[in-house]
Amino acid sequence: MKLKFCGFRTATDVKQARHLDIDAIGFIHYPKSKRFVDTATIKSLIQLVPNDKQTVVIVVNPTMDKITELVQVTGLSTIQLHGDESVEFVAQVKQHFPQLNIIKALPANEKLNANLVAYQPYVNLFIIDTPSKAYGGTGQHFNWQILQQIRDIPYLIAGGINYDSIQQIEQLNLAHSGYDIASGIEINQYKDKDKMNDIIKLVKGVSTHE
Repeated sequence: MKLKFCGFRTATDVKQARHLDIDAIGFIHYPKSKRFVDTATIKSLIQLVPNDKQTVVIVVNPTMDKITELVQVTGLSTIQLHGDESVEFVAQVKQHFPQLNIIKALPANEKLNANLVAYQPYVNLFIIDTPSKAYGGTGQHFNWQILQQIRDIPYLIAGGINYDSIQQIEQLNLAHSGYDIASGIEINQYKDKDKMNDIIKLVKGVSTHE
């Protein structure tokens, strides 16, 4: 089961998480997000992350020039497209940057199944999030029952995920690949090591203290 901890903004927070048993550390490059970090900061924070973890930069409706800048400047391993990016655009990103892992975030709405099929050829992993005009970051759950029919497609569940909601989801026998968590590992918008360790122990059965 994969864990992506997201929304890192400071070196202190990255240092708390970098040796934990997680799979990816995410940085949000969307100016309207309260967890926004600029390109130079992302570069400096990624340098703190060991090679065994994916470094994910989250963007919303970017231009190809913006993605090129992030790839060239930050050293990211994964781009997360969290807006209304078209299938054609995602295909172009895949063609331009074949070495790049691509995550596509999709809202959990009536178009979800069709969108999963359409984007799948160009995407390494999906994130299924609570529908929002703000493109995520709501801290709100969606009805996880919508995921019951999804099989053989790798996806993480997002949207207000915390220790309690993971316990509830684990009772549903879904075929998800893991969880994408931001607010559920925070106190006052800063990462909390106890919350991170508790979730790691719940999901993976282990915890690591730096």
